Amino acid sequence: MNHLVKTLTAAAMGFGLLAGCASLPSDSTRLAERTAPVTMNSVVFSDYNLKRTWSGGLFGDGERYRLSVVQHGQRATATGTTEVYAVLRNHTDYDYQIEARTQFFDQDGVPTDVKPTWQRTTVPANSLSTYRELSTTAQPLQYRVEVRELN
Repeated sequence: MNHLVKTLTAAAMGFGLLAGCASLPSDSTRLAERTAPVTMNSVVFSDYNLKRTWSGGLFGDGERYRLSVVQHGQRATATGTTEVYAVLRNHTDYDYQIEARTQFFDQDGVPTDVKPTWQRTTVPANSLSTYRELSTTAQPLQYRVEVRELN
């Protein structure tokens, strides 16, 4: 009986170690989001615990997300500037506090004169929230929205 308990304990410890190896640390360079090319007119999660995709894990490829982007885009305002919006969905059972910012680029991909600032917002549990940002120029622009968890 004592031998059986030792064997089961050793097996449990072995499975525990394997389970720990299945998750990738948030600073892993194998996460798809960390090596993806920078794209214009997009929304990205700079905090990889909000949404992460990986390949080659112990149980194969996978994805985990707490927030997702339902829709995003840009439109002209009455004054001729650009409004960027991103509709975020919270997949958790608790309110999620985030920060988001928008970097505007001209048609050649050069950043415009405005330095992006982080804006705080809360995405309610199992609900939607819309982030908006206005440009300061009337020229045609591209955008990149970054979202991170509020610490």
